[in-house]
Amino acid sequence: MASYDKALALKPDYANAYSDRGIALQDLKRLEDALASYDKALAIQPDHAGAYGNRGNVLQELKRLDEALASYDKALAIKPDYAGAYYNRGIAYKSSGDWTKRWQVTTRHWRSSQTIPRP
Repeated sequence: MASYDKALALKPDYANAYSDRGIALQDLKRLEDALASYDKALAIQPDHAGAYGNRGNVLQELKRLDEALASYDKALAIKPDYAGAYYNRGIAYKSSGDWTKRWQVTTRHWRSSQTIPRP
């Protein structure tokens, strides 16, 4: 954390530092702090698809599924080929019990993923 805080003290408008700090905070299970860090990154750089995707992951851990889905949707609006956002959105739909949406999202994830061969 100290390195991120130092970087942000030197450059307070460094969106990637806030986003990466959010990842570290999430790993430490400081979920509310991680969410605040992603929100700060997005205030600086509103088109940061990764921050929206990671924000969705935190919200999903907090069981705030509607908000998580909205974050994934924003990430995908910015970066339509963001396979991780499709995948995590599918998990959120599964958690909500909406298996139809889960299947639709998983299919899109397979199509957008670079690691899965396309026909």
